[in-house]
Amino acid sequence: MVTLTTEPDNESLELESEARVGGYAVSKRSRWPKIIAHAILILSVFVFVSPFIWAFFTSLKPEAEIFASIYQIIPTEPTFENYAKVWVEQPLDRWVMNSLVISTGIVFFTLLLDTMAGYALAKGRFRGRSVTFTLVIGTLVIPPQVVLVPLFIEMNWIGWGNTYWAIMVLFIANPFGTFMMRQFFMTVPDSLIDAARMDGCNTFQIYTRIMLPMAKPALASLTVFTFIFAWGAFLWPLIIINDGAMFPLQVGIALLTGPYTSQWGQLLAAAIMAALPVLTAYLLAQKTFMEGIALSGGGKGQ
Repeated sequence: MVTLTTEPDNESLELESEARVGGYAVSKRSRWPKIIAHAILILSVFVFVSPFIWAFFTSLKPEAEIFASIYQIIPTEPTFENYAKVWVEQPLDRWVMNSLVISTGIVFFTLLLDTMAGYALAKGRFRGRSVTFTLVIGTLVIPPQVVLVPLFIEMNWIGWGNTYWAIMVLFIANPFGTFMMRQFFMTVPDSLIDAARMDGCNTFQIYTRIMLPMAKPALASLTVFTFIFAWGAFLWPLIIINDGAMFPLQVGIALLTGPYTSQWGQLLAAAIMAALPVLTAYLLAQKTFMEGIALSGGGKGQ
């Protein structure tokens, strides 16, 4: 009996060197790009997260210990004194309530107006639709600072100075939200709308009963974007509001810094508390947020 042996060829060696990663076969040669990409991502996460970690640990230090050593990040005796002081000595609860009212109002009107405009520009059949959409996109290149002075004069002329409406009017009907919702509604098949019309639905019923329920992922993404933007608004509220009781949180935090001295411990404690609602909103809507981003690429419905 003769036993034949053959040397393994290069192709079989490559197949044997393949590894199962995430359910897919990946050769060893293709691992390095993934390793490099993950290393870059980890480094980027560290760069962006490290300031928040430093701010949190520094907010737990006594005021005298904050600048004692820049190399000692973790406090020797952690304390929540800065959090207690900023809550008791400053009208932080009022500032938080103002920001919640303003952000909620901006989110509500943005979702209402942008979904209507996006639906009309995606599925509406009217003369000048392309020109209207071009004008909406064109407003994205106009800096908001350009309209601050005329808008300030207008708000005081109609008596809206020092009101929530004056702050919200600059941010509602966001053209980015209109573009985003239009792109999502473009992915909805026209046959679905035609079937709804055959069942007796009018345009408003199609919008409320079909389009909005289907747009939940896009609405979640737009909600997170709008809430983060509205919660962090600073310049326009600083200009239009001169009553300390109406200041939103970001403007109130800026009052903790002065020309000669600053309350750094309270400032960092307030900044950490100001970041919590944004992180909470993102974590609660993370799944639908990512789905909305993926589904808003846009494509013409069939």
